[in-house]
Amino acid sequence: MAQALAVLPAIEDKNLLVGTNTADDAGVYRLSDDLALVYTIDILTPAVDDPFTFGMIAAANCISDVYAMGGDPHIALNIVGFPGKDDPKKLGEILRGGTEKAQEAGVAIVGGHTFVTAEVKYGLSVIGYIHPKKIITNAGAKPGDVILLTKPIGVGTIIQSFLVGKSEGIDLAPVVEAMTTLNRDASLAMREAGAHAATDITGYGLVGHLVEMADASNAGIEISASKIPIHKGALQIMENGIFEPGIMMNLNSFKNKVIREHIDDNIGNLVFGSETSGGLAIVLPAEKSEIFNKKYKRNAPVIGRITAEHPGRLKIIP
Repeated sequence: MAQALAVLPAIEDKNLLVGTNTADDAGVYRLSDDLALVYTIDILTPAVDDPFTFGMIAAANCISDVYAMGGDPHIALNIVGFPGKDDPKKLGEILRGGTEKAQEAGVAIVGGHTFVTAEVKYGLSVIGYIHPKKIITNAGAKPGDVILLTKPIGVGTIIQSFLVGKSEGIDLAPVVEAMTTLNRDASLAMREAGAHAATDITGYGLVGHLVEMADASNAGIEISASKIPIHKGALQIMENGIFEPGIMMNLNSFKNKVIREHIDDNIGNLVFGSETSGGLAIVLPAEKSEIFNKKYKRNAPVIGRITAEHPGRLKIIP
């Protein structure tokens, strides 16, 4: 993606507050001294069989980019790729799931676009509001800050086990619950705690998104493998030799910027795995973590810290 974007001309607009240069979660454009738009788009293939549930997951995933910037989502457009011979009722259930999750987030879906594809695809283009001086990007991490993670990782690996029919003993329900949970509460809590930076963990996996943060912030990041929350069963699946495609994709993209010290191979690979509607990785001063936890009222462990060493790189320790 970086190679593709490199051929595009730079945008010169004083009101463009966040563009593509830091690989952030959404673009931000100033409309006035006290109002800016947060704008994002994403589209997914089904993570689960049930179309209604998939619609909820996709909507939560797409809306999350606005939350990651510290914004409030307000309106959206549906984006749908649907096979011409598939059951229209299935499409209706996907849209119903997306609409229900959007309504929970206070987002009005005002239209959209549908096109014919070989496989189902669904997503949203979302617009939110934010004050121009209250934007939380992935570029503000400072040495000494800590990193909190609000959802477990391992979604892609667990879903892959179901796709290949090797999910015996794996409970998908907690994973679905996590994927359909909005990142709204985490976003509100990080604003109150004065977060310096944030990003949501999706397709590039925990490693990929943290590498982008390290690069954008010109700082190093160190995380502890033993402190990372992991969905139950994900490591078991890895031990059984099941690798979801996102792991290799993200390894190829980011491994040269990762330092691994005596890490178990399964965990060392799982952190590269793709996530769907993952949590927020939130960076704030250590003394502010208590403020965050009081507001958030859920489990968000500290998984690492920001360092001055190895700028632009991620170090993983046991």
